[in-house]
Amino acid sequence: MYRRFGLSLLTIVLTLMATASAQQDNGKPSRQTPSRVDSMRVERRPDVGPPAAGNAEDERNVYTDEDVLSPEPRDPRLGEVESLEMQCFNEVNRLRVAHRLSPLAFNEGLARVARDYSRRMAEEKFFSHDDPDGHSVRERVSDARIRWRVLGENLAYANGYINPVAVSVTGWMDSPGHRRNLLDQMWRQTAIGVWISANGTVYFTEIFML
Repeated sequence: MYRRFGLSLLTIVLTLMATASAQQDNGKPSRQTPSRVDSMRVERRPDVGPPAAGNAEDERNVYTDEDVLSPEPRDPRLGEVESLEMQCFNEVNRLRVAHRLSPLAFNEGLARVARDYSRRMAEEKFFSHDDPDGHSVRERVSDARIRWRVLGENLAYANGYINPVAVSVTGWMDSPGHRRNLLDQMWRQTAIGVWISANGTVYFTEIFML
């Protein structure tokens, strides 16, 4: 009786051991599960839940001044200034083409110099090719680090006219010296700078460059 009981107990122990071994070999729970989780992991800051719709976190990870600084207010006159500058530039090239001359290329550096000079004339109340410090267009263009071989300059101002561009360009064409600048075939580049004074006077500076 004791022998049969001992054999039965041994059979039960061996059966339990075989079952445990089979589970360990087939399940492999300790190695595969972490790798599957890692392959689909999403990390968030612990104190922040999922982003609301339309308020997702910026994924650029690069920020510029525009992200943290409010833009400076735009001068309300700039829109009109830029429009007058482009109108004048186009009118000068229209005249050149009408006289069978090549149109002039726009030079952005010259545009900044020309607009600044028109602004100075408007604000400092003078009208001359030489500024109050005695500097001419040569110094102004050179100070802007623009390389040039030959320079020319036309100035004009108009007040109370519906179309100040037409009035100024007509005035240039009626003046032999200014007309010569407008229609000189040696020029390759130009720019017109405009500014509007407090009393509405529109100042024009055109710089020609070779």
